[in-house]
Amino acid sequence: MNEICETSALTKMEQVADAARRLFARYGYKRTSMDDIAREAGVAKATLYLHFKGKDDVFRTMMRRTADLVLTRCDAALASGAPFAERLEGVMGAYYGTWIDLFGDPAHWGELVLVKTQIAMDQAKELEGLYIDRFRGFLAKAEADGEIDLSRAGTDADQLCQTLMQAALGAKSGTPPTPEEFRQRLSNIARLAAAALTR
Repeated sequence: MNEICETSALTKMEQVADAARRLFARYGYKRTSMDDIAREAGVAKATLYLHFKGKDDVFRTMMRRTADLVLTRCDAALASGAPFAERLEGVMGAYYGTWIDLFGDPAHWGELVLVKTQIAMDQAKELEGLYIDRFRGFLAKAEADGEIDLSRAGTDADQLCQTLMQAALGAKSGTPPTPEEFRQRLSNIARLAAAALTR
């Protein structure tokens, strides 16, 4: 019975976190109230406060859900068996593209990134660390398997990982790109890197 209750509570928390994510993407963090979240999630406000202390707590739960999705997408790209360039694009898209997929309206990106650094920095750093481990491991394995030659670019897996992450961040600069434009920029970065590294 406890297991059923725990599953039900988890599902309710996920439902609320997903509803909050939709509202944060649409209206931003400040303009979204707990009343709004309860209404969007289809739960009573009292039920909402049964599982969450407040909006910050909802945001942190939403970030955990986002992190799970990022890592799932990353692992799927790594396991795909596709050519190196496609796997590279998939790995980069998993980390950087998921945010854009979930928060497509660039009008609120700045605010949401700020909120993330203020109340969910530990989670953000943990996700970044897990992602870097996967990314670096992917590059090192691709070299060990003979798919790429890092010495051709005078780099190693560590340096290349950091360089490609910086390039992906740069792809968001200027006028905020649409999700399609950003995906194309990531694709360009991945294809250029693959062309420079492929034997």
